[in-house]
Amino acid sequence: MVSETSEAVDKTTDLEKAQELDNEGQDRSLSKNLTILLVVLSALYALFHLAVLNFWAIDEWVYRVIHVNMGAALGFIGIKVWSGEKGRSVSPIDWLLIAGTIGCTAYIAINLEQLIMRTGVITTTGDYICGFVGTLIVLEFARRVAGIILPAIALVFVAYVFVGPWLPGILHHSGFEAANFASYLYSQDAIFGMTVAASSRYIILFVAFAVFLQASGAGDYFMRLAMALFGAARGGPGKVSVFSGLLFGTVSGSAVANVVASGTFTIPLMRRVGYPKESAGAIEAASSSGGQLAPPVMGAGAFIMAEITGIPYSEIVVAAAFPCLLFYLAIYLTVDLQARRLGLNGVPREELPKFRELGRDAFMLLPLIVLLYLLLSGFSIIAAGTWGLASALLVLLCRELEFPSVVLALPLVLFVALPLTGMQVNYAGAIAFISSILLMLVLAVLKGKADRVPSVMAVMMRTIWIGLADSSRKSLQLISVMACAGIVVGVLGLTGLGGRFSSVLLSAAGESEAIAFLLAMMISVVLGMGMPTTAAYAIAAAVVAPALMQMGISALSAHMFVFYCAVISAITPPVAIAAFAGAAIAGGKPWPTSIRAMRFGIAAFVLPFMFYTSPEILLQGSWGETLFVFATAVVAVYLIAVAGEGQLFGDCSVLERIVAAVAALLLLWSSASTDIAGGVLALALFLWARRRGTSQPEFAA
Repeated sequence: MVSETSEAVDKTTDLEKAQELDNEGQDRSLSKNLTILLVVLSALYALFHLAVLNFWAIDEWVYRVIHVNMGAALGFIGIKVWSGEKGRSVSPIDWLLIAGTIGCTAYIAINLEQLIMRTGVITTTGDYICGFVGTLIVLEFARRVAGIILPAIALVFVAYVFVGPWLPGILHHSGFEAANFASYLYSQDAIFGMTVAASSRYIILFVAFAVFLQASGAGDYFMRLAMALFGAARGGPGKVSVFSGLLFGTVSGSAVANVVASGTFTIPLMRRVGYPKESAGAIEAASSSGGQLAPPVMGAGAFIMAEITGIPYSEIVVAAAFPCLLFYLAIYLTVDLQARRLGLNGVPREELPKFRELGRDAFMLLPLIVLLYLLLSGFSIIAAGTWGLASALLVLLCRELEFPSVVLALPLVLFVALPLTGMQVNYAGAIAFISSILLMLVLAVLKGKADRVPSVMAVMMRTIWIGLADSSRKSLQLISVMACAGIVVGVLGLTGLGGRFSSVLLSAAGESEAIAFLLAMMISVVLGMGMPTTAAYAIAAAVVAPALMQMGISALSAHMFVFYCAVISAITPPVAIAAFAGAAIAGGKPWPTSIRAMRFGIAAFVLPFMFYTSPEILLQGSWGETLFVFATAVVAVYLIAVAGEGQLFGDCSVLERIVAAVAALLLLWSSASTDIAGGVLALALFLWARRRGTSQPEFAA
């Protein structure tokens, strides 16, 4: 009994260590009254966003200011100033900061018309004070919620504005007055620019969608589905981790959050069937990081990409599908070959969920189906997110009334059919939503459950209220980093440093585009270390992507390249936060875990170069070309797995692994000559290994 208790304590401690790496700040243990106040304000904050996005029109600048500043106020109430802070109240300094957020918001709203005319050009004393105080609030908000790295980088860029006149070469600029600079930073050209535009329109909506989707039981369904499909296969729990990472990625944009959500289940299961600690943590870290590459959410990167490039969001998420599939296929194949090498089995089939039960619960995926249907049918992102969220509430109501999920077939038909009549999508969604609620309530009465309806509706209202508050809390990190990244983007635009940096990158690369892409990857990965992916991408998009576009690379290819690089920074040492979280849960060593995570996710370090050599993989070409490139890439990722694990009809020699790696790179380059050379090498290796091997080929299960 003592040993079991000790083991449980150790697991709790490991989970807490993993959660700390999420960099979302540590919540205060507030008094009862302050807790109620925080929940109410947080729920109202989420409701405000949903109202503005759907039917309440206000000025865009004012909306963005409220979005950032009221989010900061929630952070100053609910999040500790530092990890060692004690007490159950809000400090006087925090109340002062909250007063500053209210004051800055009121100043912008009251002086809006004058500020639009004079920002950054003619600055009054009030403008200066508002800009200075507001910028400090954004920096403290980001530090408290997302860690010190991004605010420190932002301060370096702020300092550059003042020391630039004394710097040589490309770093030199003519200088700016402090007052004008302060008002410029606190405008739609910097803090409230394109990064906050994306977060204010989409973050709360899609975080709320994820929260209610999880509350409806979809997260549990994802895990049961993954277990049923892959649990019994060779090394089954590792493959479950890969598939669950892909599924969770559709609703979550945080690598560490994904590790914590699915890793607490998959990592112990992997350990049970014989995976080493480091491998268990690494597989989960790699698959969870890749979740940010999975449409439709993509860690909010797709929203920012759409804002920066002007490419429709629907085009971005569709273009991201094939590279994401290749990434997960590469991890899956590597896991399979490692399981073969280590002799790992799966979980006994009798311990796994039954497909018949999963089939009966299939309509629990209603919210995802509605979201994807509306997105791909050309309706707005906001409409798709709103009615996807409403669908999650229908699933929740169905579960609370203990109905079989087939009851949700009617809502599915209504959400699909009504917009096809030409009806405005919000009216169609409202009719579908209200009709579905009424149907379930009538059905409850007919089934003799009328006495349960009041208590179920009370539970629903409480769940909605708490869910809205939780959505606001989970949004704070993204909101803070988008505002703080706006400082960096604003300075790059004001000083012209972004354009000059592009020239330097091109000069360093000389005539070699390959070197330019290698340098771009190194810079993007380094920028992303220890930072949330969205912030890393926003900065890299301002610094690195323009240089690639100057070389003739399309905007989609360039931005997808730096986005992939920002994502893989989560498993790249020395600050591989996703790998360290996986190591904490598995009880493994952080550095070996991160090295193995890189090996499992090696495809993510190679695939971005396809956006340059084979833009067809992003649907920039005919379907025939895209399918051919995808097919050769599938062979290439298998060869990458062979090179990494040394398995092809038995153990491979060092030379065979080198040949596999070379053939993979040739196939990924995707030109006629490299495809032929890579195909010949791959075929020769296959025939040689088959002849050398003593068994028939074992294909991935």
